[in-house]
Amino acid sequence: MPLLRQEPAAAVASMDELLTIALMLEEEAARRYLALADHHSGTPELATLFQTLAEEEKRHADALAQGARHLSRHQPQAADILWRLPPEIAASWDAVKDSALLSPYTALSIAVRNEERTFAFYSYIAAHAATPEIARQAEALAQEELNHAARLRQVRRLAFHRERGTRPPLPTAADAQALRALAETIEAEIAVALTQAPQAARQAAERAVDIYAHALGQMADEGGIDLARDLLKAAVIRLGSLNDAAP
Repeated sequence: MPLLRQEPAAAVASMDELLTIALMLEEEAARRYLALADHHSGTPELATLFQTLAEEEKRHADALAQGARHLSRHQPQAADILWRLPPEIAASWDAVKDSALLSPYTALSIAVRNEERTFAFYSYIAAHAATPEIARQAEALAQEELNHAARLRQVRRLAFHRERGTRPPLPTAADAQALRALAETIEAEIAVALTQAPQAARQAAERAVDIYAHALGQMADEGGIDLARDLLKAAVIRLGSLNDAAP
């Protein structure tokens, strides 16, 4: 599990446990974003960004609680079990909390990375689930995190070019056939980049994630959406592996 250095300690044994874990992850993320908004209250742009991220996580938590009720289960309560965030997520925010260099782009980069870590976390749970039902729900949660990361990447891209005054366009594809052809070109570029310096490989992999995330938002047909999701999932995993291999 390259995006996480520490695997979950034990397999998830019940749907209630999975939903409780999911709720705790969202609530803890919201709590941290609110704390960061308060900490950076003197920088309105950062404070507003963290407040917005907190509200988004709160909506995710509310949706999880509603989904649990829809499944005719008790609303999960975080106090029912002992669990904590994967340590990498907490550490990523602790490391920059007092940084004078923290910018909207940097904050969004960390937010994207943590969504990808949560995706990896749920993917691991799905692979080691006690029942097919738990595996399916964990896979659905993993896909949601991937979707969240894709949306944050779009916002991060805007922040990047706003800070630098540039905004080069990403290549686009209108349907599955066009996306498949685009992916062949992108993957060929990455294959070449992987033979070069590590930073070049990471930059190419990062660009691929941006392109596939952009494509996912552009697709209108079901085949194109499924293909974009598969490409994005593989690209996120590859980027995580390259980042974790960096010295």
